[in-house]
Amino acid sequence: MLDSVNGSINASSLLDEADKMYNSPASQLSETAQNAWRNGFVSGGEWMALALSELRKTKPVSAPSKLQVLGITKYILASTAALLVIGIAIWTKIYPAILLCIPAFYAVEVQMVFLFPIVLDGSHHPFRDSLRWTKKAGGTIPAMKIVMVLALVMIFGGFLGKGFIRCWCLGCLAVVLWYEKLLQETSVPTTLEINAEAI
Repeated sequence: MLDSVNGSINASSLLDEADKMYNSPASQLSETAQNAWRNGFVSGGEWMALALSELRKTKPVSAPSKLQVLGITKYILASTAALLVIGIAIWTKIYPAILLCIPAFYAVEVQMVFLFPIVLDGSHHPFRDSLRWTKKAGGTIPAMKIVMVLALVMIFGGFLGKGFIRCWCLGCLAVVLWYEKLLQETSVPTTLEINAEAI
């Protein structure tokens, strides 16, 4: 399913792969996407677990309930960074600087971009491990270049008639594909692979 991990990973190639996988007749992702948002971050995690299982040809793992708290924490941290920038811009009356709230948000959010796949793979220290995976992805700036493009598709793709849920899920699937590519480069066995061998 995955293209070669050799060469640079970019948002365009990830989205192309995500689109092909999402629309594949052999995949259950498109038909289950409508339920991906129903229970917040937990159901979103279950959908990402399905994506991982299809990539690895293993049984999907259950999404832990702690994904709800982790997801909320992730976006509180990112939003706090954005609000801090807005507050400083207003306080100093440098109003154009308010626009910096967007990169500030994603500079924090990108540190946790792999949070859900990491948790699904059994991490006991998800925030610490997520920082490590962001570094593995090239660091903050290179990862932001990918994440911000994915975010544009996830947020605005629906307004272009491509389906709001579909576009959101494509962004999530792109992150799963990205994570899996990095995992292949390291050749580290995952919790899912270990469990599959035990069956």
